[in-house]
Amino acid sequence: MSFLTAVTFTPDEQEMQILLSVLGGISEICCLSDLDSAKRVEVLAKADVILARSFARAEVEPKEAAGLENVQLVQLIFAGVNNVPFDLLPSHIKVSGNAGAFAGPIAEHVLGMVLCLAKKMIPGHLGLVNGRFEFSVFSKELRGGTCGIIGMGGNGDAIADLMKKVGMRVLGINRRGISSVDLDFMGTLADMDKVLERSDVVVLTVPLTLETVNMLGRRELQLMKPDAILINVARGKVIDQAALYEHLRATPSFGAGIDTWWSEPGDPEVYKLDFPFFDLPNLMGSPHKADHVPDMMQAAVKMAAENIRSFLEGKPIRGEVNRADYSVSLTDTCCGCGLKGARTLPR
Repeated sequence: MSFLTAVTFTPDEQEMQILLSVLGGISEICCLSDLDSAKRVEVLAKADVILARSFARAEVEPKEAAGLENVQLVQLIFAGVNNVPFDLLPSHIKVSGNAGAFAGPIAEHVLGMVLCLAKKMIPGHLGLVNGRFEFSVFSKELRGGTCGIIGMGGNGDAIADLMKKVGMRVLGINRRGISSVDLDFMGTLADMDKVLERSDVVVLTVPLTLETVNMLGRRELQLMKPDAILINVARGKVIDQAALYEHLRATPSFGAGIDTWWSEPGDPEVYKLDFPFFDLPNLMGSPHKADHVPDMMQAAVKMAAENIRSFLEGKPIRGEVNRADYSVSLTDTCCGCGLKGARTLPR
């Protein structure tokens, strides 16, 4: 075999079988977790590809990054380019996120949140728990409404498909203004105000980058319909936290479903909120688990391995990021991983 792939995590038995099945015959596979420090440095110096979950918690130590001159590709298991130390990696290395790897369960989670908020399920349940039979409150019908998706990448495509199946019109936005899904409207960031104004449901699926930090603030929230539903499965800091709290508090008919938070468990941050969101009846939260379903990791490993094989065979790859768009000055954590960058909507 002419290539070497260094794996930064410990694959389980199924994941290793997948790696061997996809990469066998073209690349040797070496797990860094099985090695002592000296051997790790030796393997990384010879590796052509690094396969990592997200570079979280120092999957490759900063002192080891300097020795990656032979590495041509860093492939992640997760879609986000989280905590990749672009400032430490040699400039020739390509970096690829696992675009769309978790799109199916994320889309289902979004639909579940939308339905719960539209049908006022949690307030109704809590009312019953407390002895109140409140049947006079109207719920919101999705059929015939409009869903705006900010970030039409792999996740956005899957979300659009489900929303169309429940009878919603779908408006999409991404960097190129192009989608593989047939939508009622497809535009770029220049069209965001129009999408916000027209949508009954808005779903955020963009990465956190220099220009997407607080991309939804007071002005943007006020553009939305007073009874709109906002779902965030992107990163917490794409929404201005103070602006969202004030908008929810001042507009009881507005609803928000949040799966990704402004800070989450992990080093250096912990889960915390700057405002008492859970005192509000129009907020629904989940602990960053939209993609957490059985066997999903095996599917993601297979997609990542197939991308590596395409790269080693000289074929086009998915999810490659433009390193020139990224900056080390921006960090955010989710599950202990920092995200860095300038505006890069999903391809």
